[in-house]
Amino acid sequence: MYDDSAYGDASDGLLSLATRAAGLAGGPVTIEDDASELITYSPGQENSDDARIATILSRRVSDRYRVLLRTEHLDERLAGSSGPFYADLRGAGILPRAVMPIRAGDTAIGSIWAIVQSSPSPEQRAALEESAALLAPLLARQAERRLAADARRTAAVRALLRGGDEAVETARELPLGPGPLAVVAVRPLPSAPAPASGAYGGLCDGPYDGMCAGPGGPPGDPLRRALADLDRRFSAFQPGGLSAEVDGVGYAVVPVGDEQRLLRAVGELPGMAAGVGRTVPGPGRLGRSRADAELVVRLLTRLGATRERTAHIRDVQLDALLMRTVDLAVEAGHDPLGALAELEEYDRRRGTALLDSVDRYLAAGEDARLAARQLHVHPNTLRYRLRRAQEITGLDLSDPAAMFDIRLRLRLRALRLP
Repeated sequence: MYDDSAYGDASDGLLSLATRAAGLAGGPVTIEDDASELITYSPGQENSDDARIATILSRRVSDRYRVLLRTEHLDERLAGSSGPFYADLRGAGILPRAVMPIRAGDTAIGSIWAIVQSSPSPEQRAALEESAALLAPLLARQAERRLAADARRTAAVRALLRGGDEAVETARELPLGPGPLAVVAVRPLPSAPAPASGAYGGLCDGPYDGMCAGPGGPPGDPLRRALADLDRRFSAFQPGGLSAEVDGVGYAVVPVGDEQRLLRAVGELPGMAAGVGRTVPGPGRLGRSRADAELVVRLLTRLGATRERTAHIRDVQLDALLMRTVDLAVEAGHDPLGALAELEEYDRRRGTALLDSVDRYLAAGEDARLAARQLHVHPNTLRYRLRRAQEITGLDLSDPAAMFDIRLRLRLRALRLP
């Protein structure tokens, strides 16, 4: 999130240009960066709409309204336009906008969004183009400062994540509490659901809660937005954390005052798998918390939407250890399914469902009638499948030791997904 105070008198210049652009365009404007983060806005927003108010309050375009960038192909128009264009969004209960891309050479670095009554006149178009030309060097300098600050922050987070003396020394140079601390690792979930039915109702509800990230989505890096979300959430109740993207994974090193509150804040991230490592007494032990967090986020990403999107290492420790067992077995050239691998191959060749039938039977507490109802087959059909499974694998479904082996390997089966 931009902090205008960080740029000295540049903030006054941006505000003056926003005010000037609003006067020339005939309506209040916002100026945003290429990831829909709010840079500044003009006075006179009293009669604007809910989308504009939400943008100003959160300092970015609300996730609920960002989907319009894709639905109305505004992201494509921003990417391909060098001049202003008109966006009539009244069908979504939003006032029309005149949109002007801001470019530095061929690179899109921001945009002007002016609330207008109708398609902009030639005079309004010229005013927006002039405003964009004046804003471009200021935004370019801000982008350079942000990139430099991002590089410094990433280097500091890398050092903290390694733990040891380097982390202790780095922490002394930062506004980071001495402890206790924990590492949060964040990674986008593998896929996003399709938008809900209807023109704009229930926009991207569900696991992505309106973010609509992924291929073809609106501009802006979902991981960057998630880290910005974390910073905002943590600063509200436990300031002093530090976050950055490192090697394609988002990390946050945060002081831990209230662990449950921390978990709730992380759990609200849309479209992300988030792993929380153990709480450690100080920066020198952060390497262990990082290893925990990475293990959890790998597990959650591997399982996708089949379970919670956020977890603490202590809550998934067994599955995390089993996942490592799977990885070690595969590296050694072993199939973690053991005898069940033959059954899986049989099903693949014949188009049968013997292994899934065994899985459902065990999940139903070895109640053949209940499992048959869940599989929508006759109980005798299920019993036949169980007998065939025993014949193929040599495993005795009446032997407690064999049953334990089967249950464990079925759990490993779920965890060997790529």
